[in-house]
Amino acid sequence: MAFPGYAVATAFAFLLLAIEPTGAFTLRSSFGSASRRGVASFLDLGTRESSEQSTTSSSAKNHDWHPLNRREALFKGFIAGGSGIASALSLPSPSGADTASANVQDVILRPLASPSSSSAVTSLLSNYNPTDYKTLPSYGRSVFPPPFLPPLENRATYRYSLGRNAWALEQLIAFANVTATIRTNVIQLEDGGLWVCGPLWPTDEYCALLDELGPVTNVVLPTNALEHKAAMKQFLRKYPRAEVWISPGQYGPFGECGVVTDDMDEDQINMVVKKAGKTMGYRVDGILPLREQTGSQSNALQKPKPKNMFPSWAGVFDTEVLCVNLPGNAGPVSECAFVHKPSKTLVVTDAVVCVPAADDAGVNDSALKFPIQPIFSSYFDQTILSDPTFWPRTVLQAVFLPLRTEPDKTGTAVYPGYEALTNRLVRAPILRAFADARAPDSVRNWVTRVSGLATFDRIITAHFASPINAGPDLFTQAFAHLNPGLNADELSSSLPPIECQDWSTLNSLNDFIDDNNLGAPVVYDFRRGCKAE
Repeated sequence: MAFPGYAVATAFAFLLLAIEPTGAFTLRSSFGSASRRGVASFLDLGTRESSEQSTTSSSAKNHDWHPLNRREALFKGFIAGGSGIASALSLPSPSGADTASANVQDVILRPLASPSSSSAVTSLLSNYNPTDYKTLPSYGRSVFPPPFLPPLENRATYRYSLGRNAWALEQLIAFANVTATIRTNVIQLEDGGLWVCGPLWPTDEYCALLDELGPVTNVVLPTNALEHKAAMKQFLRKYPRAEVWISPGQYGPFGECGVVTDDMDEDQINMVVKKAGKTMGYRVDGILPLREQTGSQSNALQKPKPKNMFPSWAGVFDTEVLCVNLPGNAGPVSECAFVHKPSKTLVVTDAVVCVPAADDAGVNDSALKFPIQPIFSSYFDQTILSDPTFWPRTVLQAVFLPLRTEPDKTGTAVYPGYEALTNRLVRAPILRAFADARAPDSVRNWVTRVSGLATFDRIITAHFASPINAGPDLFTQAFAHLNPGLNADELSSSLPPIECQDWSTLNSLNDFIDDNNLGAPVVYDFRRGCKAE
C-alpha cells in the first residue's frame, strides 16, 4: 500500500528487522518457483453481476528452497541495492496452465466455496464474491522489460466483475515478507469506452481480459505510490490513443511534474502538463487540479475555467485530490478520489480498505467468511494456502501490524490485530501512521470534501475486498481518529479495536524516521482510540 516516499526504503528495511522473526520467507535456489510460508498479501476484488468463470493451475510446485530470516534477507537482498531486491524474494515459474491452447479451454473451471453466513444480505461485503473470476493463462503472463517486483515471469491476472459496468483486474506483487494483490479498477462509460484507473503490468493475458470489455479510451494514474505507477509507461505503449490524466506531484525519471491549481490560466496549465510529459516519459494530457475551496468538481465546472483544466470525463465523475508536500519528505504524496455519478461508486486507491475474514482463519463463527482469493494459487502451493494462519499473517504483514497471538476462550491461538480489522471499513494502519500522523489537517479536509461529493453507496479500492457497501458516513467514520472532538467512547465505537500494543511496529518505525531526520516529523497521535490491554 502507498505511504510517503521518504519512508519507503527505511520502513521496509526496518520492518524486516523489527517484526517478530516467526514469519519466514524464502530465497529461491537456482530456477525454482514460488513457495513461501508466513508471508503477507492484500486481498481484492470480486462481486457478481455477469458471471466470470474460474480458472487456476493445479500443477504441483516442487522446488528447492532455502528459508531465510528477515535479517539474512535484508542484507543479502535489500541493502545490496535496488537490483538486488529480487534476489531476496521468491520468484514463481509459469504454471502448467500457461500451456493451454488459446480457445475455449483457456477458461478452466474450478468452482470454489461461496461466502458463508446468513448475514450476507446486510454485510458490507454482500456483493463481494472472490470465486467469480476469469483468467486467460494461455495468452501469456510475462512482460518485457519485467516488473520491478516479483512475480517477474508467471504474473497472473484475474478479472472480477464488480457490477454496475465495473470490473477489477488483479495481479500479485511481492516484496520481502509481503505478498500483496493489487488491482486496476475499470468502469465502462456511456459511449462504451473504458475508464481505466491504475493500470498494471500489461501482459498479454492482462490486455486480453481488458480488451474483452471494450476499447480503452481514458487512463488515470490516481496516486504517486510506486507500486501503482510503475507499469504506466509500458501500459500506454499498448494503448497509445487513450486520454491520460495523472495525479499531481508525480515524480519520474527526470524530476517532479508539479501541480495544476484552479487559479491557473490555459497557458500556465499547458506549461505544467508539457513538463509532466517529459518528466514521466510518456504523453500526459492533463494533471488533475488542486482546489483550495471545499466543494465538488461539479461546482468548480460552473465557473469559467480553462478547458484544459479538466478531463473529458469530468461531467461523469466528481473528483477530489489529496496532495501533501511536507518539508523533510522526499516529495509530494497524492491520492485522488472519484465518484462515478451514474453508478454511485466511489473509486479510491489506498484511502480505505475492507479486509474479509477467511474461512478457518479465526474470527467468531457468526462472521461472514470467504475463501482466500484464488489468485494466490498461481504463486503458492496448496499446502501453504491451507494453513489456517496464512491469511491472518498475510493481512497483518500487509498493514504492518505485529504477528501477535493470544488464546481465545477455547484456548486456540488467534491474531487480535487480524480480528480487529476484518469485515469493516478501515483506514489502513500503515497510512494512519505515516500519512495521517504527519498531515492530519490535509487528510481530514480531503475526507470532508470526498464525503461531500455526489452521492455514493459503495466503494471500490485497489486492495483487499470490493465492492464495499458503504456511503459517505462510513467513509468518514473510517477516519474518526482524525476527529479531535470525539471522546474515548465515540472513538471506540467508530474505529477498529486495535490494541495499543499492536501499534508498536509502526510506532517504532516513526521513532526511527524522526530520530534520524528521514522525513517530516509526526505531529498527531495516529493511535487515538486504540484498545487498552
